[in-house]
Amino acid sequence: MTAFTAILVDGYRELVAKKLFTLSMILSLLVVAVIGVGGLNEQGVTIFGFTIEVPFVNSNMFTPADFYKLMFNSVGVKFWLGWLACLLALVSSAGMFPEMVSSGVVENMLSRPIPRWRLYIYKFTAGLLFTSLQMAVFCLASFLVIGLRGGAWEPGLFLAIPLVTLLYSYLFAMSALLGTVTRSAIAALLLTILFWGFLFTVNSSEFLVNGFRIGSIKECEAIQAMMEKRQKENPEVDVSDLESELERNQSTLGNLTLWHRVVFAVKTVFPKTDETTSLLQRWTLEASNMNDEGGADAEEVAAPAQKRRRRGGPDFGNGRAKTRDVNLALEADQRSRGVGWILGTSVAFEIATLGLGCWLFSRRDF
Repeated sequence: MTAFTAILVDGYRELVAKKLFTLSMILSLLVVAVIGVGGLNEQGVTIFGFTIEVPFVNSNMFTPADFYKLMFNSVGVKFWLGWLACLLALVSSAGMFPEMVSSGVVENMLSRPIPRWRLYIYKFTAGLLFTSLQMAVFCLASFLVIGLRGGAWEPGLFLAIPLVTLLYSYLFAMSALLGTVTRSAIAALLLTILFWGFLFTVNSSEFLVNGFRIGSIKECEAIQAMMEKRQKENPEVDVSDLESELERNQSTLGNLTLWHRVVFAVKTVFPKTDETTSLLQRWTLEASNMNDEGGADAEEVAAPAQKRRRRGGPDFGNGRAKTRDVNLALEADQRSRGVGWILGTSVAFEIATLGLGCWLFSRRDF
């Protein structure tokens, strides 16, 4: 335990000396301040007394508590914690492992009577602890803003601390491995960002292919329903045109299903950064008792506009299926992916990455 404390203190001094850790703390508080300065009136959103008219976002649609919870979720979680805070944390910690294995430092650390793999894990854990501290400061400040400005004290917001730390740990494990191999902070950072971009590309590709697949399923169902309707009205009616259309769509569905299985298999192997962020948003909303009254009112107001384009999926190129049915089916499919698959497979990849890093660090001559 003494060795871990020493590594923790060394890591803290290293981060503070670079000023990036302090900068990330300040930026986290600034993001909360941006959330806190906003308000609502009957026309829209208010900022420093000025009103910005925003459709479906006003005091008639949202309570103050729900407005600040929504801001925390959309701006704080998805934009800040899910992207920029993780990026800043990577920049801050990118040099931890390259500097540890540099000449003159690693010899001193290896002189301690602990296994090399444990030293590697201690250093990794220290990096996660400082990230957790940054998340804790952000969540505490958001908790106070929502409580003081919105009148709702929601401890469920602190769920963001372990989940965002877990999200960051996927990337930090790769950064630690690359830093150990390359001994360069810049190389480790750039390669980790490329890895993050690869994860985003895989996730976007799977979502797009899955959207076309589900759209094709709904298209086939719509064609079959139309055939049944025509035959029910007139058993002698000619439905050969619909049969040909159905056959073409079924052929397309077969190809899309095959491609989706391939992309989904690739995605299963790697960490699910986007799904972890979505899970964080959903859990914090549920834990903070976020109601959907505003959303229900907005849908009621927007209903006439949706009726005018009720058929045809503009996102996935459907001709007969209703856009709403396709979107609902896609959302249901995304929600059906359990926590075990999202977090379990991601943690399994992280453990494998850490294991490889420990093995390389233990075998390397310094």
